[in-house]
Amino acid sequence: MAIFIMLNNFFHDFAVAILVSALVIVSYLYKTYNNEIYSIEQTDIFRNMYNYLKRLMAVAWIVIILGGIVRTLTYKEYEWVEAAGKGQIAALIIKHILLITLVIWGIVIQTKLKKEFHN
Repeated sequence: MAIFIMLNNFFHDFAVAILVSALVIVSYLYKTYNNEIYSIEQTDIFRNMYNYLKRLMAVAWIVIILGGIVRTLTYKEYEWVEAAGKGQIAALIIKHILLITLVIWGIVIQTKLKKEFHN
């Protein structure tokens, strides 16, 4: 069971990294696409990149949500550090506020890009 939990935690963190990275790329695509006039071929490249990243982000979300459930249920048994005590709860809250802020920012950019490409 411990190996499953460790792998779950790894894939959960990895999915968060993929999601944030994809959101940064989507933000860059939006900024770049909106600042220039592009040919149909170039627009297709942007659209294809966006569609690929959109699917990648959907998979990352699934892993984050399902892995987060497992991680939450097993946190005290596998991750709780007695020496850190209640301080780690504050750190987790700050971490999640930061990540939620990044995700909301990314969703706003993704929504704008989706409108741009009419998908």
